[in-house]
Amino acid sequence: MRKLLLLSNISDNMNLYLEERIKGVIGKGHFRLAYIPSQSDPQRKYFNYIKEYFQSLGVSDFLYFDADEEYDESLLEELKDCDGIFLSGGNTFYFLKNLQERNLIPTIQTMAEKGKLLIGLSAGSIMMSKTIRIAAYIDDNIDDLQTLESLNLINFEFMPHWEIQQPCLEELLEYSLTNQNTIYTCYDGDGIVLQGDTIEFFGKVNEIRNGNWIESTRGGEIE
Repeated sequence: MRKLLLLSNISDNMNLYLEERIKGVIGKGHFRLAYIPSQSDPQRKYFNYIKEYFQSLGVSDFLYFDADEEYDESLLEELKDCDGIFLSGGNTFYFLKNLQERNLIPTIQTMAEKGKLLIGLSAGSIMMSKTIRIAAYIDDNIDDLQTLESLNLINFEFMPHWEIQQPCLEELLEYSLTNQNTIYTCYDGDGIVLQGDTIEFFGKVNEIRNGNWIESTRGGEIE
């Protein structure tokens, strides 16, 4: 049973119901979370920030697994043994390029299909869709990446940081009409949890579908 967590960003105003839900998914036993950064984090600045946050939610152990400059293939089996994966924020195109070059897409997909928790933050959440095309509205395709197919674990697309991305609304309406795909927009501090066939929305997660904007007042709603 898939357990997926899509976050826009971790902020000072995290949805409290979302945090309680995350604690429930993590559970109270030993939990090891693999952190995969979008690009190398030599000083572990972002890793330590995320580590501290998830320790407060019950994660007891962490693995820093770099798919960029510090890639270490010998850690691959250790990655597979982790209870979950955290995909960081950053440039979505660069992140996907790293995962493709290291052939990590199948590994992450397999772990998710086995029921291991997959957490995405911004770019990491966008990559849970079939394609990262929507990332063009927030990121530059700095490496001219041509193959945009990604993890294909969800049947919708995700637009993070909606508090600053709202000017893209008209373009996203057209995008949804052209691509016939649902988009969920998410503010920082809010998120989406998928467990099996159940999808839960925490905070104000709006919907764009078939060229239409669907205003939402979700705050822990289950579908």
